[in-house]
Amino acid sequence: MKNNKINRRKFLKWNLATALGSSSLLQVLDGISTAHAASINDEYKALVCVFLFGGNDSFNMIAPKNNSAYNQYANVRQGIAINRNELLAISPQTYDDGNTYGFHPIMTEIQQLFNQNKLSVIANVGTLAEPLTKAQYEAKSKKIPPQLFSHADQQDLWMKANTDTINPYGWAGRMTDFLYPNPSLSPLPAVNLTTWQANLWQAGIKHSMYEIPADGVEPLYFPWHAGDYAMEQAYRDLYQLGTNDDHILLSQFAETQQRSDSLTEIINNALKDAPTFATKFPNNNRLGKQLEMVAKLIAIRDNLDSNITRQIFFVGLEGWDTHDNQTAKHSQQLGHLSKSLNAFYAALEEQGISNQVTTFTASEFGRSMTPNNNGTDHGWGGHNLVMGGSVNGGDIFGTMPKLQQNSPDAVEDGRIIPTSSVEQYAATMANWFGLSSSEINSVFPNLHRFPVKNLGFLS
Repeated sequence: MKNNKINRRKFLKWNLATALGSSSLLQVLDGISTAHAASINDEYKALVCVFLFGGNDSFNMIAPKNNSAYNQYANVRQGIAINRNELLAISPQTYDDGNTYGFHPIMTEIQQLFNQNKLSVIANVGTLAEPLTKAQYEAKSKKIPPQLFSHADQQDLWMKANTDTINPYGWAGRMTDFLYPNPSLSPLPAVNLTTWQANLWQAGIKHSMYEIPADGVEPLYFPWHAGDYAMEQAYRDLYQLGTNDDHILLSQFAETQQRSDSLTEIINNALKDAPTFATKFPNNNRLGKQLEMVAKLIAIRDNLDSNITRQIFFVGLEGWDTHDNQTAKHSQQLGHLSKSLNAFYAALEEQGISNQVTTFTASEFGRSMTPNNNGTDHGWGGHNLVMGGSVNGGDIFGTMPKLQQNSPDAVEDGRIIPTSSVEQYAATMANWFGLSSSEINSVFPNLHRFPVKNLGFLS
């Protein structure tokens, strides 16, 4: 069985290299030395992106708690403000702007992780073309990111970490192109794994992502369609023709299905050996189930491919677009996030690998400070969480904005201007992940516009 598995791997990697080898753009990257891939083989590391689709109102996820700042916050947030006495107090290690802060009352697990120095807050991150003040925004004297406040466009800019380009590559995919310049040498099933669905963040020039749903991979999937047209049978007929035909399209289709089937067998066999964690993941939300699958995939990585030293995971949770009934909706979402992240960290500790996995949140934008009825509108900057044993935990990094009427940090309708860019946030993680300075500058070509290249939240 072992020899059969090795042969399957060789077959899959050879096919991957053959499929990619004809592109002239890829040939440019082929000039990159494979030495870098060898240099990262000393220690396993993983990045896990938790994307909060819809725009997380992070100004209620963490809010000011001391009297003067809280009163200003409550005045501007009106009926959606969190009760001051219910906020879960934290004491940052170094951050001090004269205010005290607390987490939303449902996030008891996150408060505990923060107090144990396993998690930090990265304040007011968002899409920026360059540093920007309120006066510069209003005068339009500096470059402003395109399509602000649009869900789809801002999701794309977050995943690209580049406001100047329309190319279809994300920053995780671009990192992978540098880490594994020769796809035939990259680990199986892929460096970039998603339990959510295909996404721009993990799309590279030479590398794509592999989807592993939270409940496992289906063998030999064919599209299905209800009604008179038997789509599934048509695809099965094409597959059978392709296995015995010299027609280039049919044979390529059949070969792709065979590769997929081989990978499915390897993954599902490996998952049979996945540990049963003492930690119980929440099963009442999609995020908990996805993170449980990620924990399993990390645990069985050597069964998939003994060459794995870097993995990048993408998980997601919808439901953050809280235009109405925000108090109930947002509390439920934050509860899912808090319990799921806590279970995931505990599962990593069970494996003794928490120092080698960094988990971070992202969302296309924050929400407006000022409510619209009993919810909030699309915003701009927002706070994010970074968790892991290598995180300089129990602290706030960046600059907390002033949540008040006529805030110097906000533009129309109480939308907060970011003070840290997505590029700075991402580049800090890329540095920890093993990219060199020159590679980081290539992955994030606009990083030079910002005075601080590394936000310092990872050791």
